[in-house]
Amino acid sequence: MAALPNQIAIVNDRPNNHIYHADADVFRADLQEPIFRAVEKQGFVELPKKGGYEYKKLGAFQIEGLISYESGYSQVAGNPSTKHGGVSTLATSVVENLNVLDVLTADRVVAQIFTEHPEYDKGQVPSVSFLGTRFENLRIAGQKVEVEPHLDILGPQPDDDESYFKNDGVFSRIAHQYSNIKRKVGLPKWASEQFRFDESEIQNKNEMKCSLVNSVEGAPGTSFGHVIDLPFFGKIFLGELTFRRELVPGSDPEYYKYWFHLDMIRLKLGCPVTGTTNTAMVESNGGGSSGGGSPNQGPG
Repeated sequence: MAALPNQIAIVNDRPNNHIYHADADVFRADLQEPIFRAVEKQGFVELPKKGGYEYKKLGAFQIEGLISYESGYSQVAGNPSTKHGGVSTLATSVVENLNVLDVLTADRVVAQIFTEHPEYDKGQVPSVSFLGTRFENLRIAGQKVEVEPHLDILGPQPDDDESYFKNDGVFSRIAHQYSNIKRKVGLPKWASEQFRFDESEIQNKNEMKCSLVNSVEGAPGTSFGHVIDLPFFGKIFLGELTFRRELVPGSDPEYYKYWFHLDMIRLKLGCPVTGTTNTAMVESNGGGSSGGGSPNQGPG
């Protein structure tokens, strides 16, 4: 694979016909007012299906004085695991000296996902870690925001290859997050409607949404869980995690692929600037692919 400018690409062999999947990007935006501006994925890198390593570094970026960051980088890696015989995947996105409307600032924002898949004949449920994920000196309107992280919300890898979607500990921790939001006095109506924990719906969709942030303190506006609702600015969502499992068509026995997406700062800007932005996004997944009854489609 030819290396792109400021980008390194290395491809390794894969065991057990594993199809790797990971991607990362630093920033994207869709602004409507006072200017119309669509910003595609900045610093996007994607892992080759055979694994390897890719890295991309970004310099200073700004949108008409409204939004800026000083630098950033993204990286993805996938290779055989020397510890358990399966495969490991890494996705990282970093942005430095972020400034949105001189209201939200941060010295450094890091999104990072490690996943480790067992060998196909030894299980299908990966272990997941968010080690390294963090906000450094996050401030809103100049006020220091203290973030209570919850990087272990998925807990350890379930025993006996049990699905995350059947694990009582996972459901309990996520339900507790939703419950804390619902208990907020004066919770806005939109939040009450959006943050509903419905176990049956989760099971039907095979998708869960939660956050790696339990709560924030010190922010102006109204805070509940990982969300800050700030008048004359908009809504701030921190550390949002979405994960799901997908049945591989035609697999016998049934084989599921797991997909994890982390969005560190998502903004829904209101008056006078309207639009959406996403900062520090990573995604990781992967699955087997071979004949003879094993999964034959991927990646997820």
